[in-house]
Amino acid sequence: MSEQLKNQENINETAESKEFREMLDDSLMTLKNGAVVKGTVVRVSATEVIVDLGYKSDGIVTKSEYTDDSAAVLTEIAKPGDIIEVFVIRVNDGDGNVLVSKRKVDSQLNYKTLEQAFTEKTPLPGKVTDLVKGGLIANILGCRAFIPASQISSRFESNLEGFKGKEFNFNIIEFDRAKRRIVAGRRELAAKEADEKRNEVFGKIAIGQSVAGVVSRIVDFGAFVDLGGVDGLIHVSEVSWKRVRKASDVLSVGDNVTATVIAFDPEKGKISLTLKDVNTNPWNGILEKYPVGSIVDGTVARLTSFGAFITLEDGIDGLVHISQIAGRRIAKPDEELSIGQEIQVKVMDIDFENQKISLSKREADYILNPPPAEEPAEEKSEIPEKKVTPEKAEPAKVEKTEEETPENE
Repeated sequence: MSEQLKNQENINETAESKEFREMLDDSLMTLKNGAVVKGTVVRVSATEVIVDLGYKSDGIVTKSEYTDDSAAVLTEIAKPGDIIEVFVIRVNDGDGNVLVSKRKVDSQLNYKTLEQAFTEKTPLPGKVTDLVKGGLIANILGCRAFIPASQISSRFESNLEGFKGKEFNFNIIEFDRAKRRIVAGRRELAAKEADEKRNEVFGKIAIGQSVAGVVSRIVDFGAFVDLGGVDGLIHVSEVSWKRVRKASDVLSVGDNVTATVIAFDPEKGKISLTLKDVNTNPWNGILEKYPVGSIVDGTVARLTSFGAFITLEDGIDGLVHISQIAGRRIAKPDEELSIGQEIQVKVMDIDFENQKISLSKREADYILNPPPAEEPAEEKSEIPEKKVTPEKAEPAKVEKTEEETPENE
């Protein structure tokens, strides 16, 4: 082939290549910074999403430009084949990559929805993502909103950590698009939800009913249990059959408990609960276990000015009145007894209805250690013997018998 023909072929190939490139360029989208375009997700990794924009280079969406939720997992919220709108940040980042943002597009579209919700006072769903000074941060329609601590609930919440990661409905209470400032809250919504839950709970509750809940708060006089929006109170005296000084000795915040309803007042919104199981009531069969008149063992549990309380078993205490502690008169119970001392007492009386037992240590001591018996005194004649002195003693008279008397005297 002549050199001329070769050159002509090269010219033809160059012309065809140029024409192909021009046709290809014409078929590809022209991108500009700031443009909003549609694309198809082609690949998703843990840190970025690759989008086919119909351009010579694919678009790259980093995680921070895909969502505001730092806890989100890209591979769960983005899938190959998803069609999304993105904002072109930069057509060429220096390496030929196109940097785009889905979050900016979502933010622009959602700002209109947020503004409408603010105007019409319409609640919007959101998720609490972070704790900050004075409150929380929530993601509402992809936009960052501040939730003041006073607006997170209808009641005071000292610990906001438990709200992180949870989803709620929020009211938009402040909206400034120019400053990109959004303040939201759910205090009114929470109060309404609480009323609905309260009505639901009181509509089906009954005395003796078994209910499940979570210990939400512990105070000096007992523990509050969340029954699903309504709190019930377990008084410290209802925590256990045995004597409990503080509810915190038995329960902790967050404990799951099953309690029994013993009283409720819908008007005051109060529910009284007990953890005592009637089947394990130690007073069952009390008259058979501690018959009146029997001697039983016990431990001194408490001392008062009027006597001592004696624990016979868990949940069973009896009272030894101060007059029944010793066989002598004492001014204070601690003259004879001390806390933790094991003693024996006599059961004097049982008041089953009021669950009271009267005991006596004095009587038990007398029965177990009776005093020694006294020896009987010698019997004495009531009439004293007549003493006869020798000087006044009369001579004894001697009577003569017939044998001693002579026949003829």
